[in-house]
Amino acid sequence: MKTLIPAVILVLVSTVTASLTFSQDAGGSVIQWDPLEGSYDSLVLRCSETAYVADDPDWGVILATVYPDSTGEFSTSVQIPAAFVVDPDKCIADGICISVCPTSAITEDIDGKAVIDPDLCIACGICANVCPVAAIFVPSSGLYYGLFGVSEEITEELIQESVQ
Repeated sequence: MKTLIPAVILVLVSTVTASLTFSQDAGGSVIQWDPLEGSYDSLVLRCSETAYVADDPDWGVILATVYPDSTGEFSTSVQIPAAFVVDPDKCIADGICISVCPTSAITEDIDGKAVIDPDLCIACGICANVCPVAAIFVPSSGLYYGLFGVSEEITEELIQESVQ
């Protein structure tokens, strides 16, 4: 019986510690995760400066939405462009970043909050430097990431998270 207990604990620990990994390459950041179990319509990758909080449905900034391929399988990684992003919870919609962006990559959403188009962003950092509330950042290794499965009912379930 003693040999069975460590094996059970090992299985529980390996299930709990499944996590996202972060790396960088010339094209930006690469987030990888373990193969998924379960059935989801899509996956949402979120990022935050703070650890995941279960009772916060809007935790983190959405970096990517991943859809299954033609066979119904999801990839196990996504590349995030080398671009800045805006935390809408921090953004005060003052428009300063929009006025200084040299490529017009920043627009506003229906609430007047900044949104950065990663295809137009040249990652110059001017917007982040002028933001008075530090709402603009680049995804990096020091942040927290969460991968959420989105069900048919449009509910999100945390599947894996980064470990700091």
